[in-house]
Amino acid sequence: MPAFAGTDEAAENARLHAEIHHLVSVHRAAAALATALTDDLSDELFRKAKVLVDLLEGALEPQDLPQDGVAA
Repeated sequence: MPAFAGTDEAAENARLHAEIHHLVSVHRAAAALATALTDDLSDELFRKAKVLVDLLEGALEPQDLPQDGVAA
């Protein structure tokens, strides 16, 4: 094994960790934005935004949504 193999693994590990952190941050920001938007929306839009929040927070799964993309 080359002497630099451990360095490559550490760099890849750090890169993956940073990518996961970024994705989690985006997910949390989207959930927070969707939650904030629900405060000012009409009933129908509120319901759709609530579905988005539930989906992003893991309370709903994509397969739980009907064809139109909005849960009843």
